[in-house]
Amino acid sequence: MIRKHIPKVPYNKKASAPYNFIELPDKVVEAQALPNGNLYYPDKKDKKFEIPRHTGRIECTLTTSSPLYTRCGLTPKQFRDKIEAKDLPEFFYIDEETKLPVIPGSSLRGMMRTLVEIASFGKIERVSDNQRLFFRAVGSNPKKESWGKEYKQYVTPKQVKAGYLQKDNKGWYIQPAMEKKNLTFAWVKQTDINLPGFKKFDNKNYEPQYIRVSYKRLAWKFNKQGKVITKRLFADNVYSPDKYPQNQGVLVTSGNMKQGDEDSPRRNHCLIFEIDKNFDNRLSLDRTSIEHYRNALTDFQKQSPFDNEWGILQENENRPVFYSPPKNESKVIGFFGHSPNFRIPYSPEGDGHATTVVDFLPDDLKDIAIVDLADAIFGFARNEKQPNKVKQSHAGRVFFSDAKYKSDENGIWYTENKNDIIIPQTLASPKPTTFQHYLVQPEETKADKKNLKHYASKPVDETVIRGHKLYWHKGSDPDFKHPNPEESSDTQLTEIKPVKKGVTFEFTIYFENLSDVELGALMWVLDIARDDNYRLKLGMGKPLGMGAVKIESKLYLSDRTQRYTQLFEGNNWHTAKTLENEPDYPQLFKNYMLEKLRMHGKFKDICRIQMLLEMLKWEEDPSPKYLEQRRYMEIERDRQPRLGNDKNEYKDRRVLPTPLQVTVSLTSEVHIALATQRVKP
Repeated sequence: MIRKHIPKVPYNKKASAPYNFIELPDKVVEAQALPNGNLYYPDKKDKKFEIPRHTGRIECTLTTSSPLYTRCGLTPKQFRDKIEAKDLPEFFYIDEETKLPVIPGSSLRGMMRTLVEIASFGKIERVSDNQRLFFRAVGSNPKKESWGKEYKQYVTPKQVKAGYLQKDNKGWYIQPAMEKKNLTFAWVKQTDINLPGFKKFDNKNYEPQYIRVSYKRLAWKFNKQGKVITKRLFADNVYSPDKYPQNQGVLVTSGNMKQGDEDSPRRNHCLIFEIDKNFDNRLSLDRTSIEHYRNALTDFQKQSPFDNEWGILQENENRPVFYSPPKNESKVIGFFGHSPNFRIPYSPEGDGHATTVVDFLPDDLKDIAIVDLADAIFGFARNEKQPNKVKQSHAGRVFFSDAKYKSDENGIWYTENKNDIIIPQTLASPKPTTFQHYLVQPEETKADKKNLKHYASKPVDETVIRGHKLYWHKGSDPDFKHPNPEESSDTQLTEIKPVKKGVTFEFTIYFENLSDVELGALMWVLDIARDDNYRLKLGMGKPLGMGAVKIESKLYLSDRTQRYTQLFEGNNWHTAKTLENEPDYPQLFKNYMLEKLRMHGKFKDICRIQMLLEMLKWEEDPSPKYLEQRRYMEIERDRQPRLGNDKNEYKDRRVLPTPLQVTVSLTSEVHIALATQRVKP
């Protein structure tokens, strides 16, 4: 049984976000047998073909319910001129003269596939394993955090040592620094540094530095009563190397943590002692740890004096490095960095190998040998060569046309003045390292930050990822404009030209050889899309409430036997297509799902489906209370109401509840009943 999220997050520990998650399925529902691609199957069961299949089209009318934007691509000339897409506000179009808006068929296809995958309990295989996960909460107090135990194993004053990076034809090594007072480095107050041209923390051109120096003495810092003020060892009176030749070392300065015009909060630098020339003490760097370190380089670690691709790892420089010594006799280092408070990977095995989000997916939910309904309908191609019994690829049997502009209620564009530039609020990339949101927090955690599961927790055994990420609707007139674009960096801003609400597009979904169940899966999603109580999401700006759409559809089936027994029908081709006014295919899909899941009752009562419908629920003009529960939290929120008493709403690591818990219209009893209902394996 997959670990489930806490059924009810206490009010004082509840987070808010414009997104939420559809929980992972307890099992993947397999598709029916795949058809051959070299013939049309009959639409009725017979002796030769046990599964009836259908060919036809679904004509769709899409109407925007909130502003919608899909960016136009670069022309060859713009690409050659290295123009960035963010600086081109045009909506996607095909006709160069009219530039009427067009929604690409690929966007429509992607939206439909995601929803079919959720509704049909498909695999969770399209999850990237490229991003390696590192601790990013080093500014917090590890004693008060659930991840503190793991972090303190590797990065504490007692644990961290210093040395120098070296490389030969066998790989990277660390040659430790000499030990003085049982330590390999000391701290230096900035006021004790006497070097010409030295860049201090508040210097506007500040950058990390490596400088050969000498120092007068080493000492612990005492107060007037003779007690040690800090456990740190300090070097006093730091000068150029020739001043105190008997006390040599390398001064290492790190980031200044400076925010805007404020002074840097940092006051101390580090001094690494001279290199220990006993090569028997040399330690090797774990190759996988190096790979993961490079994969997770921050922008800061790619700038001077670091290397854009290798960070601190630079040949022929004897670059100073900080590290956590190995816990065994292997002499292999897995944890290292450019400062004593270096970032370390979430490494459940303690070897410096960083986890990825994929590690928190149960194996049976990512088993590519299983062909689910989304695979069967939309097709698939495996990246790696598969064994003989595993299907390598299968062509999709649905084809989406582009959605072309048809009409509008009150103009096409959000602003008709071509000189008006719309700059939306800045949206950063997703932060899956916010584990209190992206990982399941089981009931035993009680949503307390001392107990929260994180990426160093044992994957799958202790926690899993939350599931499919979707965004809440925010009504027909969401607040998506940037309030103060002049105060933001140009690199963070973009320009857009969205269409208004009430703009209508038309597109067609063509399909071939779909079974009753497969066609029913498509029609179930389209039935939701036409319901006044729901909307689907499309295009850019989803976290800001953009892209809500309603889709009305008509199903036409083609009788392939009739199609080829007659060529013409009057002056037109004989298509043998019939309009299905009341198709029962969605019910056949729901029956199939209930049978495969071994469940009784109604399909819509399954917890996973309840969560999906909750995320798609539509209100034309939502209340302030609704919007307050579905906004991003802020680091410095001055406006009321806010979560807790502190301006920094992230400080207490509040846990994101399930979609059903967020909805204020449900009573707490219904919350618990729905959230604890589970699919039987």
